[in-house]
Amino acid sequence: MKAVIMAGGEGTRLRPLSLGAPKPMTPLLGRPVMEHIIRLLKDHGITDICVTLCYKPQAVMDRFGGGEQLGVRLTYFVEEEPMGTAGSVKNCADHLGQEDFLVISGDCVCDLDLSRLIRFHQERGAQATLGLYRHKRPLEYGLVLTGGDGRVERFVEKPAWGQVFTDQINTGIYVLSPAAMERVPANEAWDFGKNLFPALLQEGAPLYGIPLEGYWCDMGDCSAYLDCVCDALSGRIKLDMGLPKREGGVWSAQPLPEGLNLVPPCWIGEGVSLGEGCLIGPHAVLDRGARVGERAMVQRSILLEDAAAGPRTTLYGAILCRDASARKGAVLNEGAVLGENALAEEGSTLLERVRLWPGQTAPAACRLARSITSGSQKGVLRFGDNGVIRGILGEDMGPEALLMLGSILGTEGQVGLGSSPTPGAGMLARAAAVGVAAAGGEVLTHPLTSPVQGAGLAAFHQLPVSLFVEESENTVYLHLFDKNGLPLDRARERKLEHALLQGEVRRTRGDKVGRLRQLEVSQEQWARRVASEAGLRRPALRRVTVAVGDAAPEDRALRAALAAFGCKLEREWRPGIPAFQARQGGFSLAAQDERGAVVEPGQMLALLTLIEMENGSGKVAVPPAASAAVELVAAGYGGTVLRLDRDGEPARELYAALPWLRQAPAAAVRICARMAVSGQKLESLTAKTPRFSSWRREVPLSSDRGRVMQVLAREHARTPSSEGLRMRTGSGWVYLTPVARRSALRIMTEGPDLELAAELCDFYANRAAEVDRAISEQCAQDENTSL
Repeated sequence: MKAVIMAGGEGTRLRPLSLGAPKPMTPLLGRPVMEHIIRLLKDHGITDICVTLCYKPQAVMDRFGGGEQLGVRLTYFVEEEPMGTAGSVKNCADHLGQEDFLVISGDCVCDLDLSRLIRFHQERGAQATLGLYRHKRPLEYGLVLTGGDGRVERFVEKPAWGQVFTDQINTGIYVLSPAAMERVPANEAWDFGKNLFPALLQEGAPLYGIPLEGYWCDMGDCSAYLDCVCDALSGRIKLDMGLPKREGGVWSAQPLPEGLNLVPPCWIGEGVSLGEGCLIGPHAVLDRGARVGERAMVQRSILLEDAAAGPRTTLYGAILCRDASARKGAVLNEGAVLGENALAEEGSTLLERVRLWPGQTAPAACRLARSITSGSQKGVLRFGDNGVIRGILGEDMGPEALLMLGSILGTEGQVGLGSSPTPGAGMLARAAAVGVAAAGGEVLTHPLTSPVQGAGLAAFHQLPVSLFVEESENTVYLHLFDKNGLPLDRARERKLEHALLQGEVRRTRGDKVGRLRQLEVSQEQWARRVASEAGLRRPALRRVTVAVGDAAPEDRALRAALAAFGCKLEREWRPGIPAFQARQGGFSLAAQDERGAVVEPGQMLALLTLIEMENGSGKVAVPPAASAAVELVAAGYGGTVLRLDRDGEPARELYAALPWLRQAPAAAVRICARMAVSGQKLESLTAKTPRFSSWRREVPLSSDRGRVMQVLAREHARTPSSEGLRMRTGSGWVYLTPVARRSALRIMTEGPDLELAAELCDFYANRAAEVDRAISEQCAQDENTSL
């Protein structure tokens, strides 16, 4: 059997370690990672190997040549433009011929049983077989659900916490048949995970997966790289260490002299210099020519070729790239990285995860809390629930972070930009605009003052990406929207988070600097557009009077939309008229009916579904956590409910086409239009919807969120069908989902009355806490056993 090694990756998440070389050339125990993969293939009898290249291909070809030194035959295929994983392999079709072949990434580290994978593929007569791996932390990977015979049932690419129902991840190791590759178009960018495998699954083609025993690591970032090296030293993976093993678990190019303070396991290459009284290990790697000064301590750290740790330095969990130096008394904490030729001067301290890009310097005696890239510093921004980035102004949210964010967004071309009418939000928006322009993007600003209006403009102008900076009581909320006015999908969120973690400001030449342009739109123009789109365009029996406040920007936007529709507006509720309120930046609508009864957002969505069904559309799309009342309403009309993250792109497309299901102003107009056309009151309309009482709790967790969800899913024999775990229990519903920003589980229950909803919530909260304790105790026992 032949094999294909995909070695075209740039390794942006591995920066600064990977800067200047393709990711498969990252050094691992004195050899490029790709060399370990070639040796693994040879161990399983595969010696005819294609190598797909894109980024800096010459570096790979110069190192390995034709493969003769490793006892294999290497044939290279270079892409001028990235063709995706499947597209790159398609380029090798003529060489591969009409036989099945194996595909493996050139930057993974593993000792999996490839022969077992090949046998399983052949026994099943599969068109494609995926090598799977049971991972303790599956969040960062594509998940694969299989049946008892190994047939693939479902994929979850880059899951959110609520979608982690299995620990089977896709390793990127496949056995493929020519029949499967026939579906891949020539000279077109195609991916295995995004395109080919979903197509095979949809067609019902024989697509299988098998979990393989052994070790596998993606080595996606510097932290994973360090963990992988430590695992190799500890013997968790079978690798050719490349050096003689000396006494006490130390691999060393030369015999060890007396008097060294070495704590195994350690790996010490040729020409390494060790100063008197230094302490090396455990889990230390000193590559060729590395130098360690007197009384220095190097533990769980890597010094690559010719790197130096000066006298009395302290390195724990650090990586020093080629020719990097930490001078006397410097302290590098867990996750700190010095890029090539970077320098930590005397007495400097680098806190956790601080990185210096190549050639950068940490000044003497400084206490560095942020990475230094091209003269800039980065902030840490992460998406939370509902796709919003949140931070405290002046603490973890400042102009540096927005400059960085803007520079990344600017690479997409046009960027919409708006902000709340507050000084802090305006300042942050201006910083983001500078970043966009510096990256060559065009900034399209607008004067509208609420996030929901920013989303509407993004959809109307079909902007690739839009940012709205909202500030409320010193808390900042960053809303990002795609061209349909929806929050970014999880894949784009992760890509953006990874770019932010690299801390690299994008810059362009002076003649390519982007321009700033203001969109000519007023509050009234926006409101007329909403009213026109959401109104039913039918003759009205009456003019609707409603009450809406005007204290918050989103309520002012709500008033403007209803006024444009023709409603008579009052500011305070009184008996006989309904009142509306916009929440969550204008993306949630609550109300009081004519008698003063509160209509919560969940029931409001059920009412909007009812209106869609009565209008004859027959189909709606709702968020994963939407009330079960939506399904009951749709079922009464023979309609269909799509849930986001369960029903994929069709759900997102439908959700984008129905803004009144997700935007308070459009929703209020839609409801008032129904009231005007039918002559019914709000209380009469809501009476047609099922009544559910809801209850919510959060359970703090001490163990892994994904593992808790996996246990609860298995206990109830549930195959996950959306983000989170949704279950029918008697006359009630339970929805469980992990919290994005902290280690906790959110429990939402619904029932015909408040008492049942509360009982269900308490029951599942207690069960989640029991599972969490059991997992924590098991982890503690495993740790004690390993010690």
